[in-house]
Amino acid sequence: MKYLVMSCKTGGGHNAAAHAVEEELLSRGHEVDFLDPYDLVNDKRGDQVGGIYIKAVQKVPKAFGVVYRMGDFLSKVLPVKSPVYFAGAMVAYRMGVFLKDNNYDGIIMAHLYPAEMITMLKRHKRELAPTFYIATDYTCIPFTAETDCDYYCLPGEDAVDEFVSCGIPIEKVKPYGIPVKAQFSDKSEVNRPSRSKEPCLLPKYRHILVVGGSVGAGSLELTQQILSGYIKAFNKKVDEGVIKSRKLHAIFICGNNKKLFKKLYNKKDIYTTVIQATDNMPEFIKSSDIVISKPGGLSSTEVAVAQVPLIHISPIPGCETFNVRYFEAKGMSIYVENIRKDLASAITALLKPENRRKMAESQEASINADARSELCDFIESVSGGSD
Repeated sequence: MKYLVMSCKTGGGHNAAAHAVEEELLSRGHEVDFLDPYDLVNDKRGDQVGGIYIKAVQKVPKAFGVVYRMGDFLSKVLPVKSPVYFAGAMVAYRMGVFLKDNNYDGIIMAHLYPAEMITMLKRHKRELAPTFYIATDYTCIPFTAETDCDYYCLPGEDAVDEFVSCGIPIEKVKPYGIPVKAQFSDKSEVNRPSRSKEPCLLPKYRHILVVGGSVGAGSLELTQQILSGYIKAFNKKVDEGVIKSRKLHAIFICGNNKKLFKKLYNKKDIYTTVIQATDNMPEFIKSSDIVISKPGGLSSTEVAVAQVPLIHISPIPGCETFNVRYFEAKGMSIYVENIRKDLASAITALLKPENRRKMAESQEASINADARSELCDFIESVSGGSD
């Protein structure tokens, strides 16, 4: 069977979920095309659209939050389709031509924009293969309900009532969970940095991984300052025999934020490694004792699937605010709102075996680590791709 998987370059989470499904379908012997629909306009348009979003969340996250709340309000009161829907009209036309030239058995979308374009094509009576939308946050984001996909993969059973109340028909809802790559649930390589090919995953240290998503957002400079002092004090106590433990080591991953990378790199000490980006996130996460991250839906799910202790900081106002509430309420993370005041105590808590075990149990109970496989089972059953 032949499938089309679509996403956009506005944050890495959408792409990561889409690539997880792509990887699973390819492993089952299917043919898969991956597409950012804006690339149908020209090779640079997808990067341009993604760049606008990235700059917004990096430089003016509070303003982004205002726009999000405005969008949430408009999605509930507008009597007609939203500006987001009409903004994709030109790309939707090109997508229609593209789909006509390619005979797909299923269309999978991990982003609102292609779902809006597909909706426009449906309103113009285009015949399409079965369409599947993947929600990558733990809330129904603005304008989701105005889309017209055949099925909606939700982050879990807890999200069903909200999505249905927003207007998604219950018969279209499939609460499998957010799909992540298979490597995150592979327990054979958990906490085994001695086998790592990454030189900064030092076998004699316990690692604290700090990430700001693909956009490098969050208060990572302040986090570095607080974490550096904490690690120096901790490692001194290890040397003095006051604490029986391996020493701590911090790893910062800055995504595509080059300015942040330079700032953190210039301030790092002997117990800190700063890298710009990696395509080996499963290994970094599973080799870490604690992950400190902004609460992106996909990245948080990856950590929970790997069952690694998680500290949330600096949510981008909007859907990440809902994500952090959900994870904290389920016991899957500790939310540190005041980094200067509370980060050290959260780290201390999650270095204790009983707290680590309790959080891992909550993560296992709340997150479907096999969402990717179950979703692809369903896609095959609908499109006739299963044996």
